[in-house]
Amino acid sequence: MRVEEGRVVSMDYLVRLASGQVVETSVGKTPIDYLHGGGQILPALEKALEGLREGEQASFSIPAEDAYGPRKEDNVVTLPRGLFPGEVDLRPGLCLYARASGGQSYPITVREVRTDTVLVDLNHPLAGERLFFEVTIRAVRAAGTEEIFTGKPQEIEVV
Repeated sequence: MRVEEGRVVSMDYLVRLASGQVVETSVGKTPIDYLHGGGQILPALEKALEGLREGEQASFSIPAEDAYGPRKEDNVVTLPRGLFPGEVDLRPGLCLYARASGGQSYPITVREVRTDTVLVDLNHPLAGERLFFEVTIRAVRAAGTEEIFTGKPQEIEVV
């Protein structure tokens, strides 16, 4: 069976930067499952996976513009320290997740901690990076009605 819209795909993946640094992988862990066309992964990644068969391996790259976008220096801003929970140990490099009014969350990376303010980077940590993927399609199956309705695969309980 091929990867196409409305199918649940199980895959192993490894993502590297141009430097060779591995930024994310499922290798040695459980493969990820997603509903193809459900918006759970990057649209450019879905496009690259389209048509692959169960058992097939592929390597490809996605440019920054089609991944997490270019870095924008105007996304580095100063915020009042009072916006951060008091129990959080603020330090440069710390990545926090903020929740927008619409409910979605996005990463914030602390750059500098000052007495009354915190310099943060609102860019995604992978913004500006070309991503290099190595994938193995483990399984492909037709999605059930509930999976299509919810836009994600059902959790399968292993007993």
